[in-house]
Amino acid sequence: MFKITIEETKTVKKMVGKEWAIVGTKEVAREEQFYRRSEEEPRTRIEDVREYTPEVEKSVEVKREVLVQEVETLDLAAVIRAINRL
Repeated sequence: MFKITIEETKTVKKMVGKEWAIVGTKEVAREEQFYRRSEEEPRTRIEDVREYTPEVEKSVEVKREVLVQEVETLDLAAVIRAINRL
């Protein structure tokens, strides 16, 4: 069995962003009763800063299946001639 797939690929401009992501870090004081297990631990900890990313226009590759066909036999030479318009 053979599977023939024709796929269209094109580049389009899209607005991307507005995703919840880590954009940096900040130093935060530890609360004595909750975070410090011993005196050797630092009095601060590093915490991630999350924000929505800005919306920007970006070139994105988009793929679309135009044809999908399964066949029992395949004449490969005929397929190549058809693709190359010979």
